[in-house]
Amino acid sequence: MAHNILTSVLVSRRSYALLSLIGMVLLTWLHWNHSWPELSQSRVFSDLGDSKHADPLNEAIQTAILAGLFGLYLFCLANWERMRLTVREIAGIGIAQWLAGGAALPANSTDILGYIGLGRLAGIYGVNPYLHTYAEFHDAYSHYIEWHITMPYGPVLLPVFVAAGWLSQHGVVASIFGLKLAWLLTHICNCRVLFQILKNRGIAPAFGLFLFALNPLLWLEQIVNGHNDGVLILFGLLAILALQQGRHTAAILLALLSALVKLPGIFFFVLVLIYLVRKREWRAVAGGLLGSTLLLLALKITLFPTTESLLSLTNVGNYTKNSLHALLIPLAEKLSFRLGAPMEYDALYSLDRRIFSMLFFAFCVWRCWRIRELNSLIQELAFLFLGLLIGYATWFFPWYVAWLVPLASLAESARLRWAVLTFSWTSLALYAFPQHLIEPAQDHWVLAALRISIAHLIPLVFVTRALIAETGKPKLTQAEA
Repeated sequence: MAHNILTSVLVSRRSYALLSLIGMVLLTWLHWNHSWPELSQSRVFSDLGDSKHADPLNEAIQTAILAGLFGLYLFCLANWERMRLTVREIAGIGIAQWLAGGAALPANSTDILGYIGLGRLAGIYGVNPYLHTYAEFHDAYSHYIEWHITMPYGPVLLPVFVAAGWLSQHGVVASIFGLKLAWLLTHICNCRVLFQILKNRGIAPAFGLFLFALNPLLWLEQIVNGHNDGVLILFGLLAILALQQGRHTAAILLALLSALVKLPGIFFFVLVLIYLVRKREWRAVAGGLLGSTLLLLALKITLFPTTESLLSLTNVGNYTKNSLHALLIPLAEKLSFRLGAPMEYDALYSLDRRIFSMLFFAFCVWRCWRIRELNSLIQELAFLFLGLLIGYATWFFPWYVAWLVPLASLAESARLRWAVLTFSWTSLALYAFPQHLIEPAQDHWVLAALRISIAHLIPLVFVTRALIAETGKPKLTQAEA
């Protein structure tokens, strides 16, 4: 009886809207409580959930709030036939949630301060951020810079960073909220484009729009913490929309712009090309490749004159963080010593990269071979991103999963959709284990392994089930333009 009453309350649209908004307002307050004392003293705040200096009580409260928000969100999706939110209702709930998130200070990552620093290099000092680092300059903003590296992001983001850099002359907090506003507007644009794609497919767009627009991971990482992945998503979705509308050359160029936000966006570019080749759209392929070549040549001359400047986009380094490789390589190192054939970390890292590069390349070829029509293009994009983040990447952060969420909204496969949704939840386990408890512990590696295993191995089970189910299906013939 009590269970039925609770279920009846939770499937109420008003209850969902109110409870989720309460959780988000509480998290906004928590982030201010964590970050403002440091920023008000012109200091960098610690990463909540990823720093031994963060308050464990705040981390525990954050974990509880996020678990509650995701529980509500997944409950709503699982009971969609009873909830049946309209697009207008989703928009209303979204506006309330986005305003709450927009009012929050970042707390889980200081990346947004790095974005401002890169913008200051180009906008204030007039230097190429792909050739220079902030260590070359000393000013009032220098102590906000935690990583002295050349710009690891694509040139599409540079104008936004420059605007934030100029704004930082009037205050760091003002610049932070200026960037957050840009990413919030980007998220709204993504919702609009996704809505149009879903509508063009002739299906009710409310479910897919809800899945994307109100996803707690996207709310936390893009609107609250101010990460820039929404721009990669925007150009990827615009490329898919262009394919729907038969604007094939434009789709190639838009997909390239996705890659010029962050390098993993290259998957959009490559798979769009494969799709058009399969459809024998030779004129569009030729025009798209010509336009892409001219754009890349212009960027090579202006921003990437050296090999080092190009390599800055790859953010290379023999380090691991939050990935399965952060467990595998140290484990292999210990095993090699026990077997009497010791291997150092650098050698094992290099071996790991060679092995998994070959495996990932084979996986990419296998999945790309299955592209026949637009639905399969979307599905295989999701599988490739999942393979990249779970199996290949040596460093991983929760906001990377944002790339997958719009693809889950568009995917026809329910198994694939739930694999992505599970990943977007389990990835937040990386914030749930206080670092000040893990690092001093005698068996800290057990907690560290549990943390990473929850983030990656649970969704890997769902991904494997989706792969088995989809691979067993017969290949489709040309079905969509």
